[in-house]
Amino acid sequence: MIADLERADALGRLRRGCPPCDRRAVPERKPGTELLLVSSSGGVLLDVLALRPWWHDQPHRWACVSAADSIELLAGEVVRWQPELRPASIAGARDAIKAAFAAWRLLRHDQVGLVISAGSGIAVPWFLAAALRGIPRVWLETFNVLGRPGLASRLCSSLSSVVLVQHRHLVSKHRRVIYVGELY
Repeated sequence: MIADLERADALGRLRRGCPPCDRRAVPERKPGTELLLVSSSGGVLLDVLALRPWWHDQPHRWACVSAADSIELLAGEVVRWQPELRPASIAGARDAIKAAFAAWRLLRHDQVGLVISAGSGIAVPWFLAAALRGIPRVWLETFNVLGRPGLASRLCSSLSSVVLVQHRHLVSKHRRVIYVGELY
């Protein structure tokens, strides 16, 4: 019960900000638009799903890597299944550029007003396209990031409107940050 209350308090801070981050709020989506939740499979997907109390009652859709766990966990959701991207390689960089052009078109078509992700390569083209379109972006640092984050995390956090962190020591590492504590 205490863990549930602490988690509810952390999720509540998403809306009202929190003292360690000068009460900065998560950007709001424009009326008539949807949230786009971008995720790969595994723990990253679990991190985005942990934010469900915040986004579940808002119009939303997913762009997610097709894997056994994501197919099962997102059953009943509107999902654009995506291939996993690995932008650190030459072929991956080429694929990420192609994916960014596709994301650019889909963001307009789907009338997305806010993009939320916790990671990996799939998030990079969506954050780039959303930034170029002026759509707010929320990056959630996964709980397992303790030291230097990976390439996708560094790119997406630099492109984000706000970064949500689960470790207090990461607050000083980002410009626009909200400390939400451990989500699960």
